[in-house]
Amino acid sequence: MTAMGERGDHPSEICPYQGLAPFEQSAAELFFGRTRATRDLLERLGRRLAGRGAVLLVSGASGVGKSSLLRAGLLPAVVKGELGAWRCLLTTPTATPFRALAESWAKEFGGDAETVAELLRGDPRRLLPGGDDRLLLVADQFEELFTLVADERERQAYVAALHALTDGPHGAAVVVGVRADHWDRCAAYPRFAEAIQDGQVIVEPMTEADLRLAITGPAAAAGLKIEPGLVETILAELRAGLGPGDRPLPGALPLLSQALRNTWERRTDGTLTLRGYEESGRVRDSVRRTADEVLERLPPEDRKAALRIFRRLTLITAGGQVARRAARLSELHAAASAHTEQRREQVGALLSAFADRRLLTLHEDSAEISHDALLTAWPALRQWLEPDLAAQTVYDRLVEAAAQWDGNHRDPAFLYRGARLLAVQDSRPRWERDPDSFPPPGPVVESFVAASTREVRRASRRRRLAVAGLAMVSVLALVAAAIAVNAADEAGRQRRVALSRQLAAQSEVTGDVALSSVLAVAAWNLAQTDEARNRLLSAATSTGRGKLTGHTRGVTSLAFSADGSTVATGGADGTARLWDTATRRQLGAPITRARFECSDVEVALSPDGRTLATACLSTVRFYDVATRRPLGPDVKQDEVVSALEFSPDGRTLVTGDFRGVVRQWDAATHRPRGPAMGRPDHRPELASIVQRVVFTRDGSTLAVARGRAVRLWDAATSRPLGGPIARQNKPLLDIAFSPDARTLVTVGFDNGAGLWDVASGKRKAVIKDGIHGFYSVAFSPDGTRIATGGRSGRTVLWDTASRQRVLALQDNLMSVRRVAFSADGKLLAAASDDGVVRLADPQVHLQIGRPVPAENAVALSRDGRILATGGPGRNDPAVHLYDVATQRPLGPPLRAPGARGAVIKIAFAPDGRTLLTSAMDGLRVWDLASRRVLAHDRTFDGQAEFSADGRFAAVQHEGAIAFWDVATRREFGPRIRVADHTDVITGLAISPDGRTLASAGFDSRVRLFDVATRRQIEGTPPAVAGGLVNDLAFSPDGATLAFTAADDAVRLWDVRRRRTNGVALVPEDDAPTALAFSGNGQVLATGLQSGDVLLWDLRTHRPLGNPMTGHTRGVVALAYAPDGTAVATVAGDGTARLWHTGTPADLVAAACANAGRALGRGEWEMLIPEEEYRPTCS
Repeated sequence: MTAMGERGDHPSEICPYQGLAPFEQSAAELFFGRTRATRDLLERLGRRLAGRGAVLLVSGASGVGKSSLLRAGLLPAVVKGELGAWRCLLTTPTATPFRALAESWAKEFGGDAETVAELLRGDPRRLLPGGDDRLLLVADQFEELFTLVADERERQAYVAALHALTDGPHGAAVVVGVRADHWDRCAAYPRFAEAIQDGQVIVEPMTEADLRLAITGPAAAAGLKIEPGLVETILAELRAGLGPGDRPLPGALPLLSQALRNTWERRTDGTLTLRGYEESGRVRDSVRRTADEVLERLPPEDRKAALRIFRRLTLITAGGQVARRAARLSELHAAASAHTEQRREQVGALLSAFADRRLLTLHEDSAEISHDALLTAWPALRQWLEPDLAAQTVYDRLVEAAAQWDGNHRDPAFLYRGARLLAVQDSRPRWERDPDSFPPPGPVVESFVAASTREVRRASRRRRLAVAGLAMVSVLALVAAAIAVNAADEAGRQRRVALSRQLAAQSEVTGDVALSSVLAVAAWNLAQTDEARNRLLSAATSTGRGKLTGHTRGVTSLAFSADGSTVATGGADGTARLWDTATRRQLGAPITRARFECSDVEVALSPDGRTLATACLSTVRFYDVATRRPLGPDVKQDEVVSALEFSPDGRTLVTGDFRGVVRQWDAATHRPRGPAMGRPDHRPELASIVQRVVFTRDGSTLAVARGRAVRLWDAATSRPLGGPIARQNKPLLDIAFSPDARTLVTVGFDNGAGLWDVASGKRKAVIKDGIHGFYSVAFSPDGTRIATGGRSGRTVLWDTASRQRVLALQDNLMSVRRVAFSADGKLLAAASDDGVVRLADPQVHLQIGRPVPAENAVALSRDGRILATGGPGRNDPAVHLYDVATQRPLGPPLRAPGARGAVIKIAFAPDGRTLLTSAMDGLRVWDLASRRVLAHDRTFDGQAEFSADGRFAAVQHEGAIAFWDVATRREFGPRIRVADHTDVITGLAISPDGRTLASAGFDSRVRLFDVATRRQIEGTPPAVAGGLVNDLAFSPDGATLAFTAADDAVRLWDVRRRRTNGVALVPEDDAPTALAFSGNGQVLATGLQSGDVLLWDLRTHRPLGNPMTGHTRGVVALAYAPDGTAVATVAGDGTARLWHTGTPADLVAAACANAGRALGRGEWEMLIPEEEYRPTCS
């Protein structure tokens, strides 16, 4: 911040109050009320520095103003020469104290940060300035050394380095600012203990006179006026509850600063007013109101991202205390699932929204909460962190219990059982997700948990044996023979049930897609348990079709046979391999060269699958696929071969080399066919290399990707067809023709995938996936999809027409180098740098058709034939109708004259002839035949929900829930009004029978009401830990209410028994934003903050198959087709999509087909030796 006089802005347009952020050195002209404290600090430091270096500890309670005193009080005074010639440096420890200090040092004084860090660890005194200059190092927020640095040796080394800087007569002055509740931890270090004994500086809370100056001084400096009575009102609030002579509590200072900033934002004609102060929430509520305002202004999907970001900006210390932590932007992007450039920009806007209100502080590559006050003054944040606090309690108690067990010779009496062990199991996933807050507890704790688990299992077996023994005694006392037979049958059934569940669990955790599928089938064959059914459904609907593993280095080349039964691969390990796509097994041994070792091997497979061509360096060799023996003479070239391709009829092989020359060869005789295409180019590296050669489907035209452009050639004459097309700024890597040869798609170092019109040579569109570049591209056989693979490790399907993402398949940690479709489009292969080729079925859970423009609302008619969407603009009041089968519009959109504001809810009436909509300007009833509005009620706004029979609607209005009769077009009965709940309604749902209303309110609770009496039903769900509920829905039978909780979970509530129904549904690394039940109530579809759609099996509360991926922003609403075969979604990316959710008729057959293998006898005996072998998928 520059001085006021140097600004171009009018002074009153510049806020002189810092909010939760501390005053920095650059804002010293706005820092008032601490003149005496600054003078005392200078005097104390001056006395300590007489002829030597020194350490001075400055401590005080959180919120007392230590950081501002050091930054805007001490440092500017020293810079002005109050203590002589000093060079000043400010640092904070962070989680990496040496790196933080070295980076600050290098930025302020020059030099290399790594060199500085080495000197700090080795000989810090070599860093001190020479001559008369001396160094003042201010280490602020020193408590971070204890809250963020787990390694005690690192702490000790850092403290030793600081003290080393002070040694000698010209040593540095190190001023340590530390919160009062951590100064005793400083005292544990001997050199700090000496500094404490010599006298530490305690920063006291401001006096009333200081506070008055802190209010009026910045206002005067900024040219602001203060309404009479405002200062006294503020001081009176700060004095409330204090005795005579007491100073205001230290924690009030950041709250005061935020309240003054909020008041400035509401100023009138350059005057701070009482009204503005009241509207800001006063001192006591200023931070909460500010944070809630920022949160509420975010789009729904960004609120979930805010939750995840603030979790990364905090950690839970041992003992359950919440602490701030700085986090790098890359870490926050990952927490918010910001995998694209667009999403990262949205996260940047989110962070800026909080930073603009001084709630966050943004640095060049990191962010942090501005002050500890936010941790206590913002209830929503505390609610978000409640699950972490509970997990920390379990963690702390576990560590203590394990130590007690170990200290008592591991006596089993000290082991966990029952609820305590269950709490550990429930908390473990959260610990693993946040190792900063929950570091691995060590081998003693792991042994303790394992022993506790074994003991519980032993006890369970003993109970079963005891019960079985008592039952047998009773049986023998009654009718021994008959009952014994029944008991044996029942025992056998129970054993098979247990084994079925065991295999289902193993199917879920294994990373091998094929093994997972056969285990699911085996589990189902043993006993048709809910767990086995879930795994069978997942196996039958999974996109994964196994892996081809064998290459020891990255796979760089890939080709399908025409019938899709064989895949050929070439790798950086110098081998070519052949694979059976049905069994996922390698066909014979790898194909290698005998005399020398190849680098990357290029492969091409003839369309009939009988001939394999491989290129190793400058030699091309042909092989018989059946025998893997060489066919005829090798083809030798002058340059290294970089590209291979068979013509569609299999008669010609085309090669491209490192010097840009392309040649055609007779596949039978291995002799040249026609002249070479192109002249040798001796420019270095990628400027000349032929990266790819591809034919059109009819074989008439050949496209060559060379350098930064593509050239088309007549395959029959080897002559060029015009000049270069698809020119790029950077070299190309891959190209592909559309099936009709009208479009060419290119990828390269320009990051995007360019679509080019072949006839004109002009670019039609670009597909981009954030900052991640594409290395490979392929068109689907029907031309409707484009597959890309690249640096992100994702294989992504894109809609050709809309260029929008349709599906992401099998994320991989390493780059995808080549993608290819089988000829029938049922398999997609992706070859990556980890040496694995992953197979997937791109048609499973495939998006139906292409996305349509939409916003906010979506609905499906009762017969599943019509899709209704709102928008597409954010304020567009239109409703569009589409034919589900064709995705074509059904006439013009429904648009009422004078309508304003986006449609936020759509429902089809049971008669199929009427449509009900709600928008910010009221409710409407539409006649679909005439496309006219039958009724419009303007009195209602906000949330609305229609009953299943279409007879009435429940609507939020003026802090209450009102009911509207569709037939009479009038409100009926009393309104429902609950303080702090109905003020703001975030969701409504009406049970299918119309008798019960569920509402989600601003109090973070879901409440149920009797529609007839308007009375609240007792025994409603508990408050949601973490904030607001986004969506809620009743199951078709009305027995279950599902709602999205702000802790990234879906809760299920048993409406009749008034209790939680099973465990919460928690998507991995994502957050639910929208819900819909299937028609039979067995599946719940959840829209996620990432834009994915995930289905849940409600019998087991486990996911069904892979997420359906296509939306690029969070799902806002979704609807299930009545027959369960499709789900419609609308998301923040401005599109509505339809997804195929049907399942195969024969699940076992589908799962076995996906597995491509049987469960061997050896595997069976290893997994379930007590059960006789049963052939599975054989």
